Amino acid sequence: MAKRIVKWSLDGSILKLAKALENNENVLIEAEFDLIKLFPEFKTLNDVQQNLIVFGTRQKLMDVGASEIGNANGKITSAKKQWEQLLAGKWAGERVNGTGASENKKIATTIKDVRKIATPEQLMALVTLGFSLSADEQKLVDEFKSTNDKKKE
Repeated sequence: MAKRIVKWSLDGSILKLAKALENNENVLIEAEFDLIKLFPEFKTLNDVQQNLIVFGTRQKLMDVGASEIGNANGKITSAKKQWEQLLAGKWAGERVNGTGASENKKIATTIKDVRKIATPEQLMALVTLGFSLSADEQKLVDEFKSTNDKKKE
């Protein structure tokens, strides 16, 4: 399990953000976000509605800091900037995937899709890039090379 870097708490309508400490000492609150500024009716909502707002707001504030892995100050700074955007009515910033897994998955999917309809030349390019070919793909490349060799003769 990943180490907790920041700690969230709720005091009435105030969402508080602090650096997480390994022991249970009193923590210094680094940022406070008054949910009434975003949702004037917050205190009149039922528990489920309030918790959905808290969860969604906290998630949005942390999404922008996901690339600041291991750095509480970076996460807090990012959350404060994102809060200002929310107060201004802007759903700014894209979610940042700190691991790059999402981008890698897109690339892998693209390569798989290309391989389904690839020409022999494209398959040869994949080999050049370090990918291995299936038996059927290799057979297609070999036939292509053979045909080209005969044309040269």
